[in-house]
Amino acid sequence: MEIISQEFIKPVSPTPNHLKSYDYSTLDQFSPSSYIPILLYYTSPQLGEDNQKPNAINSARLKQLKKSLSQVLAHYYPLAGRLGKNNTSVDCNDEGVPFIEAFVHNQRLEDILMSNPHEKTLTKSFLPLTFESFSSNVLLLVQVTFFECGGMVIGISATHKIFDASSVFTFLTDWSALARQDNPNFVLTQLVPIATLVPLSTEVGHVPDAEAVISREPCRTNIYVFNSSGIANLKIKGSSENIPIPSRVEVVTSILWKCLTANSKRPSLLTHTVNLRKRVDPPMHAHHIGNFGWLLLASKHESEEDIASMVVSIRKGLFELDNNYVKRLKGDKAVETIRDGISLLISGIKDVDFYRFTSWCGYTVYDVDFGWGKPILFGTIEPKVKNTTILLDTKDGGVEAWVTLSEEDMKMFEKNKELLNYATLKASHPT
Repeated sequence: MEIISQEFIKPVSPTPNHLKSYDYSTLDQFSPSSYIPILLYYTSPQLGEDNQKPNAINSARLKQLKKSLSQVLAHYYPLAGRLGKNNTSVDCNDEGVPFIEAFVHNQRLEDILMSNPHEKTLTKSFLPLTFESFSSNVLLLVQVTFFECGGMVIGISATHKIFDASSVFTFLTDWSALARQDNPNFVLTQLVPIATLVPLSTEVGHVPDAEAVISREPCRTNIYVFNSSGIANLKIKGSSENIPIPSRVEVVTSILWKCLTANSKRPSLLTHTVNLRKRVDPPMHAHHIGNFGWLLLASKHESEEDIASMVVSIRKGLFELDNNYVKRLKGDKAVETIRDGISLLISGIKDVDFYRFTSWCGYTVYDVDFGWGKPILFGTIEPKVKNTTILLDTKDGGVEAWVTLSEEDMKMFEKNKELLNYATLKASHPT
């Protein structure tokens, strides 16, 4: 791969003086200083009406991406700034977003898609975080990688400090709409920051570190695909008198959880990250940007072996994240509520099998069309912590599960016959 150019894309108009500082919400302060990696794969363009070759077409695409990025940054102005040093705000100084153009020689995107598009060495090379020339206080990085055939991959790395998954996908939707010369509704993205809804705390104090108690060791990530028929069968298995119509995320999580714990007699604790925007009354709009998610906790005992009972346990955890709980996260008890939640999680992890789930399903990422069609594939990079699972949409309405386990645990898990009745192994590689 050859790096063609690197530059900074700045907002099309300067950020007003009264918006030069963007305060973190309390949830932002508790969020990690990591990046959310997103990869969007687009197939080769057709020849233009004047028989333009792919290189000429992609040159126009690149110009279109840069122009629309500059436009959308005028609305998402913190992304063009830099993280402050005090963990309380962003300096909205319009320094710009690093934008990298890369080119892959002697390889077609179609060949990668047909072999192993999620192979770690490849995916990391499509993400801008592999370049060390940018400081860690940058909030967003973009890389556009072209192939000789004309195919392309758009990779972005967005800071988790002020963005959750919902925020990232809302940003991509608005950016692509501007690239198509549509008119997205930015009334709510001024940014109506979550910081105005969840109070900033200047004295967070000591916070228990849930990551510190999670074992880190060599792992393997397997990617399983649940197609629509497999999910339909799981919904039948997961239905009950209390929950006659479980969601696809609930049943996929339940079958995975059941198979993960099949060879253990210990109790199990599961967490699932939940977007709280729709859990508050009245619901928040998707354009409320920031971190506004929290952990659903569900427990499983040895006697609970069927999928339906696991669905009930997960739904119970979801019900506990009700409007009253969300109000505590938004009010003056936010720090206390967050700290207590983390402490409860840490105490619950001891002497149990602990699994972490995150779902990116339902964010319509396959509708991110910059003007040359929808992506043929959406991806990310595998989690580096064992017992972690990410759920993604497939293009045809199924669910893709990225399951990361220790090498020893994976050897048993991947042989589970019940799992293979509903899912197909797509790829496997060490983390």
